[in-house]
Amino acid sequence: MNWNDLRFFVAVAKEGTLSGAARCLGKDHTTVSRRIEALEADLGAHLFDRLATGWKLTEAGENLMPAALRIEDDVLVFERQAHGDETAHGVVKIAVPPSAGRLLFAPRLAELLRDQKNLEYEILGSSVVANLARREADVAVRMVRPDQSGLIVRKLVELRYAVYAAKGYTERVPKEKWEFCADGRNTFGDYQQGWVWDTLDKELPVRIKADDTATVQAFVAAGHGLGLLPRYMADEDDRLEVVADDSLAELSKPVWLVVHPDMRRSPGVRMVMDALIKASDSIPAAYKS
Repeated sequence: MNWNDLRFFVAVAKEGTLSGAARCLGKDHTTVSRRIEALEADLGAHLFDRLATGWKLTEAGENLMPAALRIEDDVLVFERQAHGDETAHGVVKIAVPPSAGRLLFAPRLAELLRDQKNLEYEILGSSVVANLARREADVAVRMVRPDQSGLIVRKLVELRYAVYAAKGYTERVPKEKWEFCADGRNTFGDYQQGWVWDTLDKELPVRIKADDTATVQAFVAAGHGLGLLPRYMADEDDRLEVVADDSLAELSKPVWLVVHPDMRRSPGVRMVMDALIKASDSIPAAYKS
């Protein structure tokens, strides 16, 4: 039996479809199907019922799943410890929010890459939280403190926010016609909204919600209302002006550095962590609390 086929078995069982497993594994769906068929042939067992709605584990598959998960966990531990003992070369997977990664951390990481010729980066600039235990990333920068146990977590910085509008918007548009562009993720919560309404002394209609800050910024810059934006982004945009500053840093948001304990010993990961910490230290004082 090819032990690598267990990865395909676990992925299909978790995702429930070939396409979902293929995305998870970075393979095409025909490869996934072929590997499952090979595993079934080796074991002499029918592991999945191929249904119109997806692939469902058979009784035999259900019985094998706990053992497959234990083997997968052992393999992941083996990989993390092996990578943790490497010298400073190879690929370091870095999960970082797109805007913060591009504006705050990329310059410092580029310096490290220039100095360390044997290092490579794989940047995962997605809002999806990478699973460090499964080595989806080696080190992560997160805007929300992780609640997963067993991870090493360090606060990098607290980022300040302010309410912005396109230059001239508050003069052109009567206050009773102001609108608000909101970050539709959990980052714009009841407290933040209440602060904005109290500060402006007005509850604004919200007709636009976006799932990333850059899109909110683009709509605000185009003249569609006000938006609550991080200062490190909006202060650098000459199309915008501050309408209300969070001078007491009541809305500041922490940024967290997260790494799995097994990867902390990797020279490459340690260098990346140091670079991220130095990048945070070098953020202008006006942008952090």
